[in-house]
Amino acid sequence: MKLRCLRRIALALLVCLLASLLAGPLVAPHAAAQSIGSFDVGATSGDIQIDAEDGIEWRREESVYIARGNARIARGDLAVYADTLKAFYRGDGTTAGEIYRVEATGNVRLTSPGETVYGEYAVYDVERKVLVMTGGDLMVETENEIITARDSLEYWQDQQVVVARGDAEVVQEAENRRVRADTLTGFFREDDSGEVGLFQVEAEGGVRIQRGDEIARAGKAVYNLDTEIATLTGGVKITQGESQLNGDFAEFNLRSGVSRLLGSGEDDGRVQTLIVPGD
Repeated sequence: MKLRCLRRIALALLVCLLASLLAGPLVAPHAAAQSIGSFDVGATSGDIQIDAEDGIEWRREESVYIARGNARIARGDLAVYADTLKAFYRGDGTTAGEIYRVEATGNVRLTSPGETVYGEYAVYDVERKVLVMTGGDLMVETENEIITARDSLEYWQDQQVVVARGDAEVVQEAENRRVRADTLTGFFREDDSGEVGLFQVEAEGGVRIQRGDEIARAGKAVYNLDTEIATLTGGVKITQGESQLNGDFAEFNLRSGVSRLLGSGEDDGRVQTLIVPGD
């Protein structure tokens, strides 16, 4: 199964965007005003652009920049939109390296070529390099996949880990494949060409993996994207129509559709099957 949508999850895109935005000067003190509509830092395609319909404020006493009304922070073809964007800083705020927290509130939307992420509230902890998005209708759209979560979407930059919590699901409609669990965790690594991509997904709690009309259920699962094999443990049940396989451990090949069901290795670790004629 091609779950490479997680490696492109836009949580990572927002972190990359914010890290890029925080890499240079945000705005010099003399360029800030209490209510301006927009400003550019520099004049090249790699510069930061911040604009908002209702203006941008620099609140020195509160040590925060605030952009309101369809606010946008963009650099190149990456952008984050929200009703309100806040950047909290230490020091005098004249260099972006002093910013320690960025908040996006209301109709949060992250865009880049091929991906769009939706949520209501996002917080990026600059020092810990951790991004958490919460609120209703959490969703990531790519060209081939849709990722949803009920409680939160997280990105841990140093660990190169993405976590989707609460009825988390990855859907590939074209291939009729779905992975659902209470929590989905995606692990990234850098390949020989220097590109960072997803290589493993761990699912925990109420795991349900579907390939066409074949469904595998378990307490936990580890899915390897290289082999396209999911290893399931804990009350494994694989069904196709009314036929059913039960055991303690299984390997579910989403490429070929072949399933290997094994016992626990103990005396009572039996494997059971129910085959319905004609199914």
